Amino acid sequence: MKSLRLLARCQVPRRTVFLAQIRCQSTYEQRYNEKIKQRLQELGMKDVSEYKEKMKTVLQEAVAEAKPAQNFPGKPNSPATKPANHKSSDGSPIVPLGDIMDLTRILETPHTAEQISALWTAYHTKKSLEGRGLLSAVIPRATYEAFLPNARKYPSFILPLPRPEAQLEPPKDGAASNVPVEFYFMEWAQYPAPHPPSLDAEALFKSLKSQSQSPNPPCTTVIFTPLQEYKLKQAYALPHLVLTHYTDLAHSHDLVLMRGELTPSQSDAGRSMLSPSVAQILAFGLQQFYLPGQNAQKAKLLQTFHEKPEEFSWEELISTSPI
Repeated sequence: MKSLRLLARCQVPRRTVFLAQIRCQSTYEQRYNEKIKQRLQELGMKDVSEYKEKMKTVLQEAVAEAKPAQNFPGKPNSPATKPANHKSSDGSPIVPLGDIMDLTRILETPHTAEQISALWTAYHTKKSLEGRGLLSAVIPRATYEAFLPNARKYPSFILPLPRPEAQLEPPKDGAASNVPVEFYFMEWAQYPAPHPPSLDAEALFKSLKSQSQSPNPPCTTVIFTPLQEYKLKQAYALPHLVLTHYTDLAHSHDLVLMRGELTPSQSDAGRSMLSPSVAQILAFGLQQFYLPGQNAQKAKLLQTFHEKPEEFSWEELISTSPI
């Protein structure tokens, strides 16, 4: 993957946007000394001053060193776009839908769209309760296809994520502006449209061999990576969340199956890098910025980010955060 740059040749504003607004006074530090020490230890910091200085430069460096991806089509060999190790027959890194759902049984005993939706939701709910970091959703084909023009035109963006648990100082008068915000870099990738599943193996083989055009829309993935980590590691940064949109049943059942995979924690077995509730906020943010007609302010921010980066306002982006 090519080196990316969030805002090409942009001017960093005087009022630098911090990932966390920390204004700890001495009385507060004395009162919450142990809690502060514990939090700083978790972050690998020696003291509050070091934390302040590090956070002060994060977005400034990100603005200078990253930019949106130029190409929407997926890059099968890119480490950052791999939601799983299993590759499908077309060479994409997406785990085939047939490895998750028994499509043969679905076809042998015809299922309605409502029945398939219920099976998909129940399966992922069960796996999630068993400790697997999974999300799921069922999207009408028309809604999914409405995403695609913006996804192709604006394949990457930054989403603000409120992090109240990282707040060292209680908010004043309930002011939301004091809540720390973490930024996530999100990027779309597109893969070939799968052919509709069929019980007629010979007919399916012929359609694949002839490379005839599928009536289904293309599959896509969306990866979410902490901006700070992405800035440091670029294509080798570890995504915390990967959304995969399966379109195998779009033509036959008018639906697209979404699967969200949370990356397991490398330091805490049994936990994920993101909680399911936080992952849902990111998925909702994707919808708010990319689905036409959802939010005019957010649509304008997405457009400005790519077309007029010098006019892009981080303060306005933070104001859209679902705090």
